[in-house]
Order: sequence, then C-alpha cells, then structure tokens
Amino acid sequence: MADTVTLGTVTMNGPVGGGQSVRPQPRFVSGRTQNGTTYTYQKNDVTQNIWVLAFNDLTAAQKIALQAYFQDTAKGPSNTFSYTHTDGTVYAGTRFIDNVLEFSRIDGGKFFTCQIKLLIAAEVES
Repeated sequence: MADTVTLGTVTMNGPVGGGQSVRPQPRFVSGRTQNGTTYTYQKNDVTQNIWVLAFNDLTAAQKIALQAYFQDTAKGPSNTFSYTHTDGTVYAGTRFIDNVLEFSRIDGGKFFTCQIKLLIAAEVES
C-alpha cells in the first residue's frame, strides 16, 4: 500500500487513516408544496458517493500544487478528474464538492492540513 494519493496530476501524502467518511450521494429529492402536499422524485440512478479525506501533513509544495490544480484545472467542482487512492484504486469521474480549499498551517508552518470532499462516481472499495 502506498503512502501517497494522486488527485488529477498532483501527488501528495496520503490521508489520515481511519474515520474517513464515505456516504452515498442522495438520489432522491423530497419536499412539500405550498398547499402541504409532499412530493418525492428520483434525480438519477447513478451510484455516487461523497468521500471526505483529511490530509494532515502536506508540504508547502504539495499545498501549492493542489491549490493550483483545484483552481486552474479542476476549476473547483466544475471539472472531473481521476483520483488514485493509497491502495492503487483509480476513481475516474471524480469531482471536488467544495468551491474553495481551506488549509491550516501546523508545526510552525512546515506543514499544512486540508479536508477535501470528493464526489466519487463509483462505489468506494476501501
């Protein structure tokens, strides 16, 4: 098992182990009309999962590369890319969920932390 992941063209230290949230993207929409009638409909039948990954030891170079890829190539949640996890599984058609990436400095500014939410167009295996 590798200690790195690749988001598009950016290779960086892998996410913090354990507790990585994976939840299905809702396929259904429900609500209530003005007169109180409840409605529900299926948006699609595509399997999609939201995967929340916490990265705690990104170097300054990895932070800069990730931020540039997010802004210039992926354009936030606009474009899809391939994500390669630490076990080597490649998830094509991945997309960022958030409009911005937030980083925190740790260890006197030597490293950075970042939580990334990905929309994975497949079942998450690990």
